[in-house]
Amino acid sequence: MSGLGAIRDERLLTFEVAGAAYALPIGDVLEVSEVARIDRVPGLRGDLGGVMQYHGDALPVLARAALFPVGAGELPEPQHVVVVAGDGGDVPRLGLPVDRVLGLADAVLPAARPRDELSVRVPLDGRVTGVLDAELLVRRAAEVVARAEENLVPNPEHGGET
Repeated sequence: MSGLGAIRDERLLTFEVAGAAYALPIGDVLEVSEVARIDRVPGLRGDLGGVMQYHGDALPVLARAALFPVGAGELPEPQHVVVVAGDGGDVPRLGLPVDRVLGLADAVLPAARPRDELSVRVPLDGRVTGVLDAELLVRRAAEVVARAEENLVPNPEHGGET
């Protein structure tokens, strides 16, 4: 995008991960859920994520450290899981654990974002906030899981399956 190109007003859900502020367009958020038990997925390293029950279905949940630049220090226990549709629809595609939800905010965002940039940084409520592209977030989560699956070591007890 060059110059002062087109802009759009957007309602955002804001939250923190590892002390940094992030946001998602409210149209891509289905719900903010309490953190439920996250079950391990066979063959997927537990530190990458798992699944949690969401209205009777399994919702993929990816660890914060798998998607966000977090420091070497310990992350606080997540307080909520943001349920992301990622396409403005009503199908849950990803559970995103967050340290805490900050609230709702309105922002003026560029109509176009740089290709393959997970977030656009904007000043919001006195701090720089990374406004996430929900579709790209869901794709990145799938890529993390796919890479983890490629690196699996076959389990001989299960006929070579993991």
